[in-house]
Amino acid sequence: TTREGAIAGMLSGGIMVFIWKLILKPMGGVFGVYELLPAFITSCLFIYIVSRMTAEPSAEIQDEFELAKKQA
Repeated sequence: TTREGAIAGMLSGGIMVFIWKLILKPMGGVFGVYELLPAFITSCLFIYIVSRMTAEPSAEIQDEFELAKKQA
């Protein structure tokens, strides 16, 4: 996950909650699902797609991540 991917996931998930609750859920039927599920799925998709489209974190950040992972 890149920084941009994480930000895109947070924004898309938050926006989807409002879209689902205010626009789609009143239609009923399959749209009657609790808004957290479609928001989570949308967020995951945005995280994956945006992270794949952006550059990897620098080697310094990756080394710091590996160090923290070993200490946990």
